[in-house]
Amino acid sequence: MTNNALVRLARNAGALGVSAMLVCACTGGGDGDMGGGGGGGGGPNLTCEGAAGPSPHPRLVRLTHQQYDNSVRDLLGLDVTPSVNFLPDPVFAGFDNNAKALVVPDRLARDYRRAAESLAEAATSDDALDSLLPCDESEGEDCARTFIEGFGLRAYRRPLTPERVDAYMEAFRSADESYDSGTAFQKGIRLVVEAMLQSPRFLYRTEMSTDVADGDIIPLDGYEVAARLSYFLWNSMPDDELLQAASDGTLDDPSGIEAQARRLVDDERARSTVDDFHFQWLHMHEYEDLSKDAGRYPDFDEDTSRAMREETQRFIRHVIFELEGDFATLLTEPMTFVNQELAAIYGLEGDFPADDLVEVNLDANQRAGLLTQPGYLSSHAYFDIGSPIHRGVFVQRQILCAQLPDPPANIDTELPAPSDELITTRDRVEHHTSADYCATCHRLINPAGFAFEHYDAIGGWRDDEDGHELDTTGTLSMGGQALEFADAIDLSAALATNPQAQRCYLNQWFRYAYGRQETITDVCTLDEIDVALQNNGYNIKELLVSLTQTQSFRYRTAQEGE
Repeated sequence: MTNNALVRLARNAGALGVSAMLVCACTGGGDGDMGGGGGGGGGPNLTCEGAAGPSPHPRLVRLTHQQYDNSVRDLLGLDVTPSVNFLPDPVFAGFDNNAKALVVPDRLARDYRRAAESLAEAATSDDALDSLLPCDESEGEDCARTFIEGFGLRAYRRPLTPERVDAYMEAFRSADESYDSGTAFQKGIRLVVEAMLQSPRFLYRTEMSTDVADGDIIPLDGYEVAARLSYFLWNSMPDDELLQAASDGTLDDPSGIEAQARRLVDDERARSTVDDFHFQWLHMHEYEDLSKDAGRYPDFDEDTSRAMREETQRFIRHVIFELEGDFATLLTEPMTFVNQELAAIYGLEGDFPADDLVEVNLDANQRAGLLTQPGYLSSHAYFDIGSPIHRGVFVQRQILCAQLPDPPANIDTELPAPSDELITTRDRVEHHTSADYCATCHRLINPAGFAFEHYDAIGGWRDDEDGHELDTTGTLSMGGQALEFADAIDLSAALATNPQAQRCYLNQWFRYAYGRQETITDVCTLDEIDVALQNNGYNIKELLVSLTQTQSFRYRTAQEGE
């Protein structure tokens, strides 16, 4: 491989630029109040003081593996997923796109280099090169320069400076000895592509604007806003229309940003972002490879687990993009998509396909939205029985943003065996968690979990537990008010319109969209979005657009020395 200085710099840039670049005490307010007002659930109530403004944010943010895959797909026109060979992105604050966690250790730098070599070779093969070039190879260096300018604009998400264009032209001319096959032109383009794919300006979203506005905040330029938009809503690079909007100044004001955000949300590529957010928020990785008691559930296998994941994804897409639905619809809609296996779990009669999912309506007395789907119920259950504790913890942490610590390492998590006194699972859980040092947390956890006792270990409905009557009633304290419910349907309906649950959903999206956990500085921003969403019923597409309309989205804070 060539010793060209540009390529060495590109290869080393990842490694050089990255490093720069239950003790049962539950928090959330007295008597189970977990801060559903300002501050959005979890931790002490935080209130907005002053005006909404941006919080500190890294100026170099590495692409996540999904963003990398999507970007090389859109950049090169190749149907590939090179990140399958990378170490997984770390999860921090619930998501794998947290900017502070996205570093590049030595192994990932090597993975980037190998991927760039492989991708450049594939993209410049005889079959692929013509689709990549904007001109004819016979035009020689004129075509190479045109390619470098256009390809560089898309790869860097901004125009290349004349100096960089010249540097890449030098690399193009020096490539003849670098590869064993291909014409001189192919070799030159291959080296350019290989170098650009290893540049920090491709691997990172860079925000280098320096013009300080009032209050020591710096407006992002159009290209930086375009990248924020596309990597939030598509998890990929800006398209030509978005880059043109950056060039002509359309993205310099909120109305231009809103127009582009709405276009991106309505594009098919937004589906993958919605999938990714809900996959992580709902812990859908736990739906995979579930194992259940073959004696109780002889038909449950890996195909069932995969169908559960696909069911939830299809349902979410249907609610958001076809029904134009809101947060409440996610938690209350009594319909879903099933195949033969899932239909059996739901107790549906009729003929259903084995290898496809079809839309069905469900009994509204038994099913309501995400929390009564088999994927959630079976992944928060034991091998042979349901688990009120796991289900209750999920509701508190993911739906209400409660700060629940993990149990102490030395706690015995085995439930006591059934007995004459401990007949039902609820009896056993209440007995097991009744000690004073556990009750603080479990008075928050258990009630929400008991609401789901009508569902067995794979999410099937049951009228009783081995002939014993079920008690699914409970009370939760939210926002200083006692919420009583009769069962999971009742609980889901209450959560669907509860301000704390809605605000938690917004907070989760904020963490995902901004690549960081919210801080006290963000309370005013979140309050403003929350009020606007309350006025439109917490419509989810409007939520996505609203996240692009904040000062935090359009500005960054000036750092020391700026």
